Amino acid sequence: MRPTGLTCARLLAGLAALFATGGLGRSFAAGESPQVRVRVNPVDGAEVVWAPAGSYRMGFDGGPRDERPEHAVRLTRGFWIYRHEVSNTRYRRFVEATGHEAPVCWGNAAFAAGDQPVVGVAWSDAVAYARWAGGRLPTEAEWEYAARGGDGRRYPWGAELPDEQLAVFMLDHSLATRPIGSCPRGASPFGALDMAGNVPEWCSDWYGAYASGPQVDPGGPETGTLRVARGGSWDQAPALLRTTARNGFKAEGKTLGGTALGSERGFRPVLPQEAIAP
Repeated sequence: MRPTGLTCARLLAGLAALFATGGLGRSFAAGESPQVRVRVNPVDGAEVVWAPAGSYRMGFDGGPRDERPEHAVRLTRGFWIYRHEVSNTRYRRFVEATGHEAPVCWGNAAFAAGDQPVVGVAWSDAVAYARWAGGRLPTEAEWEYAARGGDGRRYPWGAELPDEQLAVFMLDHSLATRPIGSCPRGASPFGALDMAGNVPEWCSDWYGAYASGPQVDPGGPETGTLRVARGGSWDQAPALLRTTARNGFKAEGKTLGGTALGSERGFRPVLPQEAIAP
């Protein structure tokens, strides 16, 4: 039996949906997410969202070499992840409480507002804050899962190309970071904001090639010279906002206003399930 026009249309629609999700599940409209669980970290008052244990495909075989090979990942433990990047206001409370060194961004008025994400922090600074707040930095696998969920989203919000309502990035003519949470339509499946654009975010892993084959709770290479930062930046192009895009930076690098695009790193911690009351 020859296919009818309606059958062909349905087939094409199905193929389009499959492409939009990377073949891993249904496509979501921008800002559409599973049920979002939001709580507050009692240490610093930051909102956190719940990412349950689950499986997904990490990486992208159609991307640059460092995103390959695409591989199955299973995370056996759920975790709370900060809904927003850590702001200057919250980081200031940490500095005042611990005597930790202030970040270099506070010397530049374009990046120093209280509701902007803190930038110009080294990897060790981010680790110190996360520990003070009762958590740690996310592994790269946890970060990507929190950004794209289990349905293979190209961007945290789905397949739609970035615009100024979805992310803070080069083509929206941003000259600096914007206040955290400025793009609620760009939420990830679990409700995390700014996981594409605004600032790159430190992860716990060393930067290196992916292992081949399925992985369970991966923590990255055992050694390395660079640390992973994820999420793209206010001064980067849309390609670097994809949920699979990766970057590696010197762990103690904290340049602000330097020559390298994307050099201003921030971060968001994760907390274990037991850190937050039900």
